Amino acid sequence: MTGVSGDSFNLEFYRSYTAREAWGLHAMAFDRSENDGFAALQHNWLLKRWNLPNAQANTYAGIGAGVAKREGASARPAAVGAFRADYETRRIYTAFEVKGMTSEAFNRSVTSVETGFAPYLAEFDELNTWIILQAKHTSGMDDNFDLIPKLRFFKDNIFVEAGVTHRGKPMASLMIHF
Repeated sequence: MTGVSGDSFNLEFYRSYTAREAWGLHAMAFDRSENDGFAALQHNWLLKRWNLPNAQANTYAGIGAGVAKREGASARPAAVGAFRADYETRRIYTAFEVKGMTSEAFNRSVTSVETGFAPYLAEFDELNTWIILQAKHTSGMDDNFDLIPKLRFFKDNIFVEAGVTHRGKPMASLMIHF
């Protein structure tokens, strides 16, 4: 999965070794103009999945260790932690996510809340479309809050999002499941 939102860039590559666990790489640049970011090896868990008659809900957690770097400074050891919860029906989508990074270089957290709806019902093997509004806060940055209306499309193993922040900065992400 990769994505860009304003001045930040995110890259995550995981290999699931069970249906509930995955190892991989998580890298993020918070302010690309200042080379402010981190890279870590991360382990993720599906904590709980609820398969309801007309809905699904999930909780996930992740922890990792790596390095963080600020412009003009050497790389420092870093730790990352993440939690995500989501709930969706075929018409309604909600999600909450928080990621925290800590090191001598910087301490940052990214908190996100999303809500959206599907304008039409599609089967799993058809093109699914969602209209989503995301509120995102990144601690430790000047422009630390974004309100992002976006469109999400997925079909089979490909997931694409595109939108624009309330400040006019583009947002895009791509996820492919192999």
